[in-house]
Amino acid sequence: MFFNKSFSALAVALLFSVSAQAATIVAYSGNTCNGNVGNTVPCDGSCRSFSGRHSLKISGGGPGNCVTVYNKAGCQHERFDQWTSFRLDSGVCRNINTGYGVESFRCSTDVCLS
Repeated sequence: MFFNKSFSALAVALLFSVSAQAATIVAYSGNTCNGNVGNTVPCDGSCRSFSGRHSLKISGGGPGNCVTVYNKAGCQHERFDQWTSFRLDSGVCRNINTGYGVESFRCSTDVCLS
């Protein structure tokens, strides 16, 4: 009986720790995470469209989420200086004002991707 209770408690603790670490990101058409809301997607390193968006916010994950933005679709850039990476904590809105158009982005929970 003790084993079942201990195992159940451990399973619940692991479930909560995994779900607390799963970061998601959403982009908005407004400059302050307002306006039209885009899809909520996992912060998993996949390339995502940022067309028509101007700000974003991460939910969940740790304090070191990293976002890389690109001036071309498909996470491509023309020159070295046309992509930017930055750290973004959960719940913080970030206006994406890079000086060039941003068409795509990647989000990662552990390392900045270029």
